[in-house]
Amino acid sequence: MTQEQQPKKKKKGGFFYKIYSGNILRDERLTKNAGLFALVLFYAIIYVSNRYAYHQELHKIADLKDDVKILKYDILTRQSELSGKGRQSNIEKYVKESESELGIATRPPFLIE
Repeated sequence: MTQEQQPKKKKKGGFFYKIYSGNILRDERLTKNAGLFALVLFYAIIYVSNRYAYHQELHKIADLKDDVKILKYDILTRQSELSGKGRQSNIEKYVKESESELGIATRPPFLIE
């Protein structure tokens, strides 16, 4: 039999068969551009990791902003309580209830020279 008479060998499968069988790794186009594929893969990994870190920082910032807001309200509450306790009427009431020797001045203050 001559070459013309010999039946042509069929190529097994297509693209997906090459991937499944591992023959895609021996493809000439892939081996020539392996460095480029590795570089693209490296940049993709860097991109994903940076994006993940960025989102983690955003969550931390949001949590800290919530904490700051809560602390501001706490400070305002404490300031209002202190200003209420520091009023003269509340101090007089406290002095009377504690039966202290302190009292309200009946004479106005005077200047010592």
